[in-house]
Amino acid sequence: MATGIPKSYTRSTLQKMQESRAKLKLQQGLLSDNNPDELPNFEVWRYSSSDRLDKPYGNYPRYLSGTAQLVAVQASAIKALHDELSLRLGYAVTFEEWFEEWQKGYPSLINRKGSDPKLKTNYPIVSTSDKNGWREDVKSRPEYNEWKHPKENRKLRTIEYFPEGMAKREKSVVFSGSDSQLIQSIQLFDWLMLNFPVANNEVFEGGWHQSRTGQPEVLLTFWEDKEDVAEGFDKVRGTIRFRIMDKTDDPDSPMEKLTWDDIKQLQQKIYQIFVAPNNGNGFIWKKGKEKVTYYDKNAGHDYRILSRNEAEGHRVIDAVLAVQNQERKKGKPKLNLSANPEIAYPTIPPTKKVLGKVIRMPRLRPIADVRFTRAVLLLQFYRGPIPLIDNRQLMSLPED
Repeated sequence: MATGIPKSYTRSTLQKMQESRAKLKLQQGLLSDNNPDELPNFEVWRYSSSDRLDKPYGNYPRYLSGTAQLVAVQASAIKALHDELSLRLGYAVTFEEWFEEWQKGYPSLINRKGSDPKLKTNYPIVSTSDKNGWREDVKSRPEYNEWKHPKENRKLRTIEYFPEGMAKREKSVVFSGSDSQLIQSIQLFDWLMLNFPVANNEVFEGGWHQSRTGQPEVLLTFWEDKEDVAEGFDKVRGTIRFRIMDKTDDPDSPMEKLTWDDIKQLQQKIYQIFVAPNNGNGFIWKKGKEKVTYYDKNAGHDYRILSRNEAEGHRVIDAVLAVQNQERKKGKPKLNLSANPEIAYPTIPPTKKVLGKVIRMPRLRPIADVRFTRAVLLLQFYRGPIPLIDNRQLMSLPED
């Protein structure tokens, strides 16, 4: 290795090389700590393919060394490879850049028509004719806090994510990883939040009970509209299950077998009764503190409908019966009234101390309008639920 100071070296070059010498930790004895004339005949440069992408991860320097020409060749090759892979592997965008779009509902993407102009998006932007834009409510937009390392030299990022922002600050989850991993984690988490609360009870009930074996079950799910949710409370959900008693999926049963044509007819009937009302915005069940029960085991019905009054309970029961072209039988519905419903089921429950922290007790029989959202068919001998309608949209059946 040649030593000495080349004529092309400037004072700033020498300074850079001296600063980097300690960091490179070259072999002891190869260089003198005091004599600049003994510096090697190559340059050492600190390098970053993207300051914008490196900044969130703190101080992790990388170095290139060699002659000026060799350093330039190395730098250009690394930069080209970096830019090519950034598009393929998804790290061309920073987490901050992505989150700004995600938080506001992607306002820069104005085309919502998609491939089929007849389809209306479920995520309109505020500037469209639909006044209820996606993420229009500023308070309920997601937010995050980043947990910083005191030395600013972390190799990963850790954030506390608030999916409903300031509206529900008590609800948060921690994510850690690279920018692209954080983006994927948040999108997957939000999808699970929307779907898992429904899916976790989408299982066939009844097991091997003789009167229920192989009798198809339909689960209807209703959710309170986001804009109607009272601050500090969760969305109210309603579910109704009924059975189909004249057909079966049990291959050993002498009863008539359920077919895909039967399932398509069931799907269309549910859509007609529970999606079409209110200009296609779905059937609304007005939940309340009064309980209307309806029990008809042989027809597959066993309901406990919480409603504002008896008439509303009957209206909901009639809608469910209509799916199978049935009518309410006299004497079957019963109204169960609490002596003091406002005391037994207060609209705003009291707070109590739990483990030293003041907690508001859960609401019992809350008053809320819940809108039909989803319907699934559950079979004992067919693996997994069969979604019929989701988000008030007809789903493709496995045999379609």
